[in-house]
Amino acid sequence: MRSLALLLVLAIALGPAYAYPLQGGDENVKCTLFGAHRMPLGENSTDEILKLDVGLVGAANASYELVDSKDTVFVPTEYRNMQIGRQELLFQVPIDDLFKLLKVAPSEGNPFDVKWWMTPKGIKGDVTLRYYGIEDWMIDSDLQALTLEMSITNEGTAGLPIGPENFSLLDQWGWEYYPVGGFQSAILEPKMTLPRVKLGFTGLSPLSKPTILAYDYLTGNQIIIDLEKDAGPLSDSLVYGTASPQSQAAPAKDVVSNSSALVQNSQTMVNTVEEKPSVEQSQNTSSNSGSLKEQIEASKERLKGGGTTTGELSDSSVGKDLNSSIEESRNRLEAVRKSFKMT
Repeated sequence: MRSLALLLVLAIALGPAYAYPLQGGDENVKCTLFGAHRMPLGENSTDEILKLDVGLVGAANASYELVDSKDTVFVPTEYRNMQIGRQELLFQVPIDDLFKLLKVAPSEGNPFDVKWWMTPKGIKGDVTLRYYGIEDWMIDSDLQALTLEMSITNEGTAGLPIGPENFSLLDQWGWEYYPVGGFQSAILEPKMTLPRVKLGFTGLSPLSKPTILAYDYLTGNQIIIDLEKDAGPLSDSLVYGTASPQSQAAPAKDVVSNSSALVQNSQTMVNTVEEKPSVEQSQNTSSNSGSLKEQIEASKERLKGGGTTTGELSDSSVGKDLNSSIEESRNRLEAVRKSFKMT
């Protein structure tokens, strides 16, 4: 029972970066894109790994192609079967690449597309916040740690003080988590953008589901981005131009549960694809927070202490997968420590 409980916790917590499933196909074959998240490939690599969680119904198998905003086509480097019809697809892609669709060619039936998610954008006053997704996600049996990626634009005429302290992350119950690392606090000059900066969170409960990214939460300047509801599919015009394919990709409304909003969204919310940043990214240094180092070290110790549970599972295929996940988490927790320069 102990091993089963640990496996269940990991399964709950290792959710996708996007919680709004997208769907494409016809009356015979359907593919649902449940989520996607990125993982670093190596310290000096210009590429990263993009993991897609897909479900296929009505066909025994399918081949897949991922198309980015520049019409570059990527094929999976690895297929991982989870259940019949449910797979994890791994793609090696350039860091920070943007995508517009997933092409699906089922073994039975006609090929079709699943359109990619919009990039959510929130505006309040002179501040524009754009959310790109989860850059990395780590888990052990006791906590989660994740890195979010976003950009901030100052549309005003005066300098804007900005730093990780302006942001927080809320789970499905409204519990507020604060970043423990990220970009360097600074004054953002008028009409300037900090593109693709990162926020590090750790100490999240394994049962918490990241739901809302907030800027200046519970103030008159707050910006709220709902990580589920504000990430619907791209429009046909953005994906295909004026042409539209026969097989439309649509939100998988039948697999999305309707839940009440945690907070009132008091600003204009616009979902669009990314505009080009107005300036090059300023030096993305880390804020020196001892909290991150302490919590990561504590997490590593907990991982090391899991010998009994992992030993119980080590002879089964499930156990091997779980042991591999724990080892992967340990390595990536160490990578987070290095990336935030907490030596």
